[in-house]
Amino acid sequence: MNSGFSLNLRFLSGQRSTDISKPTAIGYNAGMGDELEARGRRVLDKSRLKRGLILAITLSAAALVAISLLTLNRDTFDALSDLSLTFLLLAVALSLGRWIWSAIRIRLLLVSTDKAVLFRNLLKIVYGGYFTGLITPWRAGGVTGEAAFLYIYGLEAGEAVAIVSFGACVSTILLILFFPLAIWLSSSIFEFSFTVQGFLFSALAVGLIFLALVLLAILRPHTAVGQTLLRHSPSFLRRRERYRHFLERLGHEIQTFALSLRQIVSLGVSRLTAVVILTLLYWTFGFMAVPVALVGLGYGSYFGKAIVAQLVVQVLLPFIPTPGGSGFGEFGFLYIYSTILPETGVAGLLTLIWRFFDFYLGLIVGGGAFIVIMRDLSRMPGRKALDEEEPGGPEDRDSWADSSP
Repeated sequence: MNSGFSLNLRFLSGQRSTDISKPTAIGYNAGMGDELEARGRRVLDKSRLKRGLILAITLSAAALVAISLLTLNRDTFDALSDLSLTFLLLAVALSLGRWIWSAIRIRLLLVSTDKAVLFRNLLKIVYGGYFTGLITPWRAGGVTGEAAFLYIYGLEAGEAVAIVSFGACVSTILLILFFPLAIWLSSSIFEFSFTVQGFLFSALAVGLIFLALVLLAILRPHTAVGQTLLRHSPSFLRRRERYRHFLERLGHEIQTFALSLRQIVSLGVSRLTAVVILTLLYWTFGFMAVPVALVGLGYGSYFGKAIVAQLVVQVLLPFIPTPGGSGFGEFGFLYIYSTILPETGVAGLLTLIWRFFDFYLGLIVGGGAFIVIMRDLSRMPGRKALDEEEPGGPEDRDSWADSSP
């Protein structure tokens, strides 16, 4: 690990990370600070970033090459010749512009902390989190990255985790609430196979189980969810170390989620409504990008079906374990849109366009934001002190980087 990234990891374990006793309107606890330190180290680990970036690009590029070879035909070139640059640019603006709503949401939640972060820095934070999400499994690095970046720009560790967790909490609730609607609408439009329908309902079941566990954590705040699940697990699973570690991590996530939910009422009706509206705007912009691109290809009559298709895509993407959903996401997208479009060649072209502005432009814009954040960090006061070796030595720092995601 080079000195620049070593500096960044040490910054996350500086003195501010222990000063988390002041409560805020949205609340947090000391454990959040410790968790942010651990996860922040992993997010800023150069080797992890490089591996995730290479894997994400490799899987995505291989999938797109295969899709091009399988679907390229005359219909593809006909649609490409009719492509409207105006609608394509509008689709790009919708895809990248949705993060502005996320930045506004964070700014609204910052009121409860009595802290001020410049809006341009908030834009860096959300786009930097977009980048770390694209190169981590299940896009989990997005939430962690945003929290770490908020900490860098002046929030206490607990405040940063609470704000980002609260935003993720609202998004997750909306996602689960819209999941049945997506299944109902898709069943009336698409003719999914039994396997795909089984996957959709399995994903819905996972979401409902998660909400049930969160409800348990709210009603019984002192209940160790992970230990409860472990006691009710089959004996052959209880003996597996990785399974116990998974339940421990799951229990922590549920407790953090439940803590955010318990603090929702403290925001007040007007502010909570504004947060929900901003979250809906974020998701709406994401849903509209692909249908607008489809209009640009000359298939405006499929606009309504494309919105439903994109709802299904957005619901399923978080369940893909590869970085940024690469590899599986492209083929899943192609499969869904092949069921509503008359030509497979057009569906293949739309897949390429979607991946261009959702993934590759995201890497470019988000990567640029990430680099700027690292530059800002290197210019912050106290760099000389932070650049000194930690008491644990290099071996201990590397142990952080090598821990499981």
